[in-house]
Amino acid sequence: MNNLKKYGLYIAIGVVGIILGGLLFGGHGTETHTIEQSSQMGETDQHVADSHTDDEGNVIYSCSMHPSVRQNEPGDCPICGMELIEVQDNSTASGNPNELTMSLAAMKLAEIETSVVRSGNPVSTIYLPGKIMADQNKVSSVTSHSAGRVIKLYVDYVGAYVKEGQKIASLYSPELISAQQEFLQTVEFKDQNTVLYKSAKRKLELLELPAETIENIENSGDIMTEINIVSQATGYVTKLNISRQEHVNRGSVLFEVADLSSVWVMFDAYESDLSLIEEGQKIVFTTATYPGEKFEGTVSFVDPSVNNMSRTADVRVKANNPDKKLKPNMLAEGILTANISSQRSLLIPKSAVLWTGPRSIVFVQIPNKEEPTFIAREVTLGKRVGDQYIILEGLEAGEEVVTHGNFKLDGAAQLADKLSMMNRNPGTGANRTGHEGHNMGAEDSGAMKMEMGSQLMNEESMKTETKPVPAEFRSQLNNVVQEYLKLKDGLVMSDKSKVLASVNKLENELKNVDMTLVKGELHSKWMDHLGKIDSSIKDLKKSQNIEAQRAAFLTLSSTMIESVKTFGLPGIIYQQFCPMTDDGKGGFWLSESEEIANPYFGDQMHNCGETILKIES
Repeated sequence: MNNLKKYGLYIAIGVVGIILGGLLFGGHGTETHTIEQSSQMGETDQHVADSHTDDEGNVIYSCSMHPSVRQNEPGDCPICGMELIEVQDNSTASGNPNELTMSLAAMKLAEIETSVVRSGNPVSTIYLPGKIMADQNKVSSVTSHSAGRVIKLYVDYVGAYVKEGQKIASLYSPELISAQQEFLQTVEFKDQNTVLYKSAKRKLELLELPAETIENIENSGDIMTEINIVSQATGYVTKLNISRQEHVNRGSVLFEVADLSSVWVMFDAYESDLSLIEEGQKIVFTTATYPGEKFEGTVSFVDPSVNNMSRTADVRVKANNPDKKLKPNMLAEGILTANISSQRSLLIPKSAVLWTGPRSIVFVQIPNKEEPTFIAREVTLGKRVGDQYIILEGLEAGEEVVTHGNFKLDGAAQLADKLSMMNRNPGTGANRTGHEGHNMGAEDSGAMKMEMGSQLMNEESMKTETKPVPAEFRSQLNNVVQEYLKLKDGLVMSDKSKVLASVNKLENELKNVDMTLVKGELHSKWMDHLGKIDSSIKDLKKSQNIEAQRAAFLTLSSTMIESVKTFGLPGIIYQQFCPMTDDGKGGFWLSESEEIANPYFGDQMHNCGETILKIES
């Protein structure tokens, strides 16, 4: 029954792929006509798409789900088994070979959405984990002013509420008894020797006897064998350091009392965010105890040093707490909105960016065209700002970029041998497969992928070899990657508990990476990677189901791939790709084996994907 379901899923995917391929690129004939009725102009437009051929004139066939598969005869995809379709020549009359024209029907089916590139002040939202603490400026210690033994405890548990002047304990003190005796002896001669009388009385005052108690001793002539200890502040007992019959010394801290009318919230800020945080800023935070309720405080201190292991600094926020809702040791999550720059920048939604290694691609809609026309363009990304990216180069304000359906456009561009994520040099034959006119099957297809992967590997290896990355750092990074691979295996098996166990081990290995081993630009890059990995780990820990874990793994994988390419590993690892994950946008991951085991679909599509890069340092 499970096999029937699995094959049924493959068949459904195949049908959707063939339909989508037909709508985007035409049917299986050599010529396709798309006729649209224009309601505004009353004219009939005709769009013609010819089959794409290789240098020998052979028609090229490809897979709508795996565009890298290309051969010069019909057949099935060697990766997923879907029927191959003819690649249509979708070039435009404008003369730019990288332009991609779609019919309105195909655009609607592909759910293409665009957004205007806008200019604005980039505002970043920073999420900070934290913990509530007592305001140390409102914490009082109750100490013993003489040595003795505790006789009674009027307050005998932590959390008790006490008021200023309230009795909290009694103490038997030989030192205090002796001081009372001295005082009573001077009382008899206080008129004759005022100085001695005042000196003895002052001694009792220094032992913290209240003036009323000293007066009673003087009038009655009785010596008190126990002295009451009172609270010097109003608040809650946060520490209780004594028990009945316990001996204490002068200066011993007996109690701690905290006034919780205001509290501190200690947040951990990543090194990459510290430049945006300063004293006096307002910060909103929430707690799990009061879901949906927001509290506000003011940044009162930013630690001038960064923790060497976690790469975070303490940020102290002072918050009023009149209702005493906020209690010490509660966990909190802070939300700080900060301007990244006072200068205006170009901003686009992050969903518009197709990222592959060092290259970032967006699809731009070309204006003033009779039919929707798009072109891929490489851009230089700046800092990510929430759900947006700052664009440094490659776009202008007012242009429209594709924010939804861009992965489908990229697949169409790959099929038509145009500029795309995986095709840096369109028109050079790098994406064609009919070598010397022979028919290319699954074996040749795999060989060609390995050849392309080898070329990419050599390119990346040259980059990493020139960087002075210490072997010890690579070894520590390799330990992190090994736990990442175990996490990946847990997702392949759809085992939520194994994933959580691997996340904890991954976090521990990450703490063991000594970032002081890398210097300069490499150090800054690792700090950036570290912050992203930490964020992904938190998302994985908060995930309630396997699908949420896979979504967090997608982000984690992007950073891990970037780290491996930047710093290298003492061995070989493979970068793999599935075009169907993340709602058709595709997703990458690292694997220790060239064999495909898909972490995004598990048993549903265990072998869906392909190895696109062999990374060897």
